[in-house]
Amino acid sequence: MDRMRILLVAAPGDNRGVYIQALKSFDLDCDVAESLNEITLKHNKVKYNGFLIDIPTLLRSSAADKADANLLSDNFPVMRLSYKAADGIRCIPTGKFSGHGTSLDEFFQESCRNFTARSLRGTKRANKVLNALLNRDINSSKSQMEKSVALNFSAEGCFLFSVTRWRKGDTLWVAFMELDDKTPIKSEVLWSVPWGVKSQMPGIGLRFLSLSEEQADQLDELIQAKKV
Repeated sequence: MDRMRILLVAAPGDNRGVYIQALKSFDLDCDVAESLNEITLKHNKVKYNGFLIDIPTLLRSSAADKADANLLSDNFPVMRLSYKAADGIRCIPTGKFSGHGTSLDEFFQESCRNFTARSLRGTKRANKVLNALLNRDINSSKSQMEKSVALNFSAEGCFLFSVTRWRKGDTLWVAFMELDDKTPIKSEVLWSVPWGVKSQMPGIGLRFLSLSEEQADQLDELIQAKKV
């Protein structure tokens, strides 16, 4: 099993020093950011099993950064922390992945240990259209590929329109025309909606298996852009 990696968000000061000292007793790797904005700037591509957020740092954050904190809670185990000398470190689990434990040990063992590490970049999704070519066989000619569009996407996967019959676990390759690097991306079907289901768009939900760093960076740029 890979070593657990946690990100602590706490502004410089006494609280941060107390948290860092407490974390030394656990077998894990810990990065430290002094603000929520710094996560996007410096830690966006790093895969984490969970986040620790100092409550005073959160309260001083901008509205946009507070929105990012909510995004973290929706996608990762998150524990909010506060410290008073008389009471020690207070732990408040936040979000559906964070469990109900009120100690660092419970949070790490019950929530983070069982959570597959992922990057913050992969949690951001755009409801935008990308033109795509997909096929079951990477060696097929371009003329044999199915023309499709991605209706939403992230750096981890996408939803593609398709009337072809697909099953969960199927492997396929998808090339996006808007990317500079059009190398087909090996992908796995996570779920599918067949044609003819009332009031639902037929298509497949994919997880990318071979996305290059260049492709991930450009998808991230497209997500941040106002339009594709």
